[in-house]
Amino acid sequence: MPALFLEDTSPKNLVATTAAFKESVKAAGWSVLGVTNMAGILSERGFTLHPVLIFDACSGRFSADLLSKDETRFVASMIPCRVAIYQTSTGKVIISRMNSVAMAGMVGGHAGTVIRKSGEEMEQIIQATLKKLEK
Repeated sequence: MPALFLEDTSPKNLVATTAAFKESVKAAGWSVLGVTNMAGILSERGFTLHPVLIFDACSGRFSADLLSKDETRFVASMIPCRVAIYQTSTGKVIISRMNSVAMAGMVGGHAGTVIRKSGEEMEQIIQATLKKLEK
């Protein structure tokens, strides 16, 4: 069984990594709908964490395809795509996400096809992010 989550280590710090990711999302024609700062939220509740940012990234093309049909709307809880960028206790910056391509195989049908295609595009976005950061 393939891994359900994928991670890449960024060669740069959190600020540079998040900026490069946002640029790559926009360049691919996707949108960042929001960013949740989990460390910030949990610090208000008395917890101390290393930075954890969760990005809600969306392609209107894929989302509309799935959400416009009753038969595929069941995947709404997987939309938008979520990508986490976090810092470990040793200072490494990690880009983490669900393995959408593996999940697509479990879903099957038209919904699975769309999830696979959107997952492949997100992987291209992440690879473009890493390439920007290597410069």
